[in-house]
Amino acid sequence: MKQKAAARPAWILGLTMALTLMAYGILSDMQTVSAQSPTHKVVAYYFHTNTRCSTCQKIEAYSHEAIEEGFKTELKNGTLELRIVNYEEPENRHFIKDYKLVTKSLILVNMVEGVEMDWTNLKLVWQLTKNKEAFLNYVRKEVRNSLSQNY
Repeated sequence: MKQKAAARPAWILGLTMALTLMAYGILSDMQTVSAQSPTHKVVAYYFHTNTRCSTCQKIEAYSHEAIEEGFKTELKNGTLELRIVNYEEPENRHFIKDYKLVTKSLILVNMVEGVEMDWTNLKLVWQLTKNKEAFLNYVRKEVRNSLSQNY
């Protein structure tokens, strides 16, 4: 019986040390993720409605292509996000007022620490749907401009 009682403090100490090391490892990982999280990010919103014409679908497809093909690293590291949003859904109607939407639109929003700093409506997407290369170049140029902003 005395052997078991003597072994308990060593076992408890070992368990305590293991838990402490595990906690430190988890804390260390959380600090690394936090330190690597971008403070400035760009959110590219493509806003659409319930009614979707072929031109609207083309704008969405070209926007996807421009961003996903041109900014793989930024999408992966979180400095750029692409969100497709139906602004006719009740929970999304606030976007109409927020970004003065009158039709389907591609909007770039600069965020710092989760706070919106400014936004840009890429109005030329409507005129460039018949010239895919010009469309892709335009969107990529505007995204690069937004990503390069210093706040």
